[in-house]
Amino acid sequence: MEPRFSGVLQLTDLDDFITPSQECIKPVEIKKTSKGTGAKIKIEDDGSYVHVDPTGQKSKLTRVDISLTDCLACSGCITTAETVLINQQSHHEMLRIITNKKEEGYELVVMSLSLQALLSMSSHSNLKPDDCLRKFTGFVKRLGVDLVLDMGLAEDLALVEESKEFNDRYLRAKDGDKTALPMLASTCPGWVCYAEKTKPQLLPHLSTCKSPQQIMGFLVKNVLSTQRGLSGKEIYHICFMPCYDKKLEASRPQFSENSIPDVNCVITPVEMEVALAELCPNGLAEELGAEVDWPWDGLPAYPPLAKALGSGSGGYAYHVMKTAKPPSQEYVPSFESVKRSDIVVAQRDNEDGKQLKAAVVTGFKNIQNTVNKLKRGKCEYDYVEIMACPSGCLNGGGQVRGHLKSVQEFHGSMPARDPPESVFQFYNKCFPATSDLHTTFQAVTYNPNPLTVKW
Repeated sequence: MEPRFSGVLQLTDLDDFITPSQECIKPVEIKKTSKGTGAKIKIEDDGSYVHVDPTGQKSKLTRVDISLTDCLACSGCITTAETVLINQQSHHEMLRIITNKKEEGYELVVMSLSLQALLSMSSHSNLKPDDCLRKFTGFVKRLGVDLVLDMGLAEDLALVEESKEFNDRYLRAKDGDKTALPMLASTCPGWVCYAEKTKPQLLPHLSTCKSPQQIMGFLVKNVLSTQRGLSGKEIYHICFMPCYDKKLEASRPQFSENSIPDVNCVITPVEMEVALAELCPNGLAEELGAEVDWPWDGLPAYPPLAKALGSGSGGYAYHVMKTAKPPSQEYVPSFESVKRSDIVVAQRDNEDGKQLKAAVVTGFKNIQNTVNKLKRGKCEYDYVEIMACPSGCLNGGGQVRGHLKSVQEFHGSMPARDPPESVFQFYNKCFPATSDLHTTFQAVTYNPNPLTVKW
């Protein structure tokens, strides 16, 4: 039987994570008996669990290793509602839908590409980014994908809305709203998951702007569907992303309408390499090339593979600082490293003469330090771009390991762009209700004592 979840899914670089532990095991289970009382569980000096009966006799309890299903059933890390990933978030499911799209009720299969994921594929395949883009597009179209889209438009819409929200929050802060600033970016689902489950007091500080993945989902399921005379239900939308946590994001109920998700499936470079090995044994270089599509009526086409200015995770802090009132075309944010960390900070004066500070914080160790400063009221930043993975999205959990340096070099060589004027016109046309660009967050309660979990 085919695995229902990609077998390549695994935990890596755990030393940077707060939880889970490197040896995550399911809590021991004591079988109830019809008679007898006073049984106890004791932890021995070596860390093993033993069962002590009323007579004092000890018997060692058997260790039970967790499976992915067990892990998904534990609300300490991933909630039970997210078990939908088991069935819907794998390359096997993607290939099955593409092969049988008519039978599954789909008229159109769309794949959206993130720059970070494509650069990982490029490095691993030993291809230049532009060659990799054409070859990869040709490969997925040969499989049956109808449209392949660059996510640059969604990324720019996210930057525009993030900047607008920051300026609105700044005015709220001037009026005395203590939850308005600092504003914390929410485009990283790993960070959002951590905040919802362990730091609910921070949720009012999170930006409500959707991530580029989910803005792209809205564009595909609403704007593109209208252009093609289809319903959102008839489009199967795949996102090629650098992070496994993007699967969790796509499965959030906030990003579905009438049980129709904006993003049906998220695939990472690690998983795509498995599919390539199965379906393209001679390597991506042997594939015939094809061009990416541009279906957005009335909007000049973007050059593919253009990066947002700033960090490799979308450039949010850079853009917020550049467009903070008064916006300045001459001002170029300059980020400098904070001593003894890989946090980078920029600052500028705004229209009130106040000095604004923005930071890019990556990795949970730095996140913890920033959260602790917030808790003590000592955070000096007005805006924080937060990414759970060390070095951000270029080093996402779904990227092919061992290629970070070359991926960073590729990213540095990509042409940069600012949102063009045409994006603002598209924004006004397609998002008259700006609520379509925003989402909500909710604190997740869980039982902190794993020994009381009912398995």
